[in-house]
Amino acid sequence: MLNLLDESLEEFLRAVVPLPKREVDISFDAPDKEWSARVSRPTINLYLWDVRRNVSEREYGLETVHDENGRPHRRPPLPRVDCRYLVTAWTSDMRDEHSLLGATLAALLMHTEIAAQYLQAPYDAVTPVPSVTIASGGERDNSDFWSALGGQLKPGLDVTVTATVDSALMVAAGPPVHRFSIITSNGDNVSEERTFVAGQVAAAEAGTIVSTPHGAAETDEEGKFLVPAEVGDKVTVNGKSRGEVPPTGPIEFKRKR
Repeated sequence: MLNLLDESLEEFLRAVVPLPKREVDISFDAPDKEWSARVSRPTINLYLWDVRRNVSEREYGLETVHDENGRPHRRPPLPRVDCRYLVTAWTSDMRDEHSLLGATLAALLMHTEIAAQYLQAPYDAVTPVPSVTIASGGERDNSDFWSALGGQLKPGLDVTVTATVDSALMVAAGPPVHRFSIITSNGDNVSEERTFVAGQVAAAEAGTIVSTPHGAAETDEEGKFLVPAEVGDKVTVNGKSRGEVPPTGPIEFKRKR
């Protein structure tokens, strides 16, 4: 996942800054003395130095997703992680270096997420897309960071990319519910059971009336409805007979000829 995020971040920055390959290199190596001695062209260094779970965006419950065969599955929301990059510019001239870092800063301030078009497959299928933020005041001083690398203190951007990790296991969802019964009773222990059956009217406008001898209902914007009915009941749509309630499953209408 992290290698795909690196590749996606590079693709994103090359497009939005922009950073043409023929003019600027992008490196993910640790920017220590040994690495900096090898730099021969203008370079943007994206050093991933910290990864941790994002608990502020934690979600609960289950979501429904579909596999490659269209089958529905239930799974917990995918976890999000904060990937912190130290972004630095390297050139032979300090003014060029500041210009390159400034252009990168401006691009990152204008984009709050890495659009799907820059995400590398198969990571492009994971949602939500990565968000991008630049650290504000009060964050950790990076002088300790440079001391640990044995390098000279250098200006850089503390960029956090919050990415989705597709690690949740999918659990097969149960079959869709097409009918259910409601049993009511009064104070005299007299109970009554009513069955409701679901269905859908193709190409129906919202508010289309579906009726059975036991009651009526209106369709929603997708033509779906839930109507009181029993097995064998005749079903009408806007007063016209369209079929009957089957022993099992939803109400399905015959095609009009």
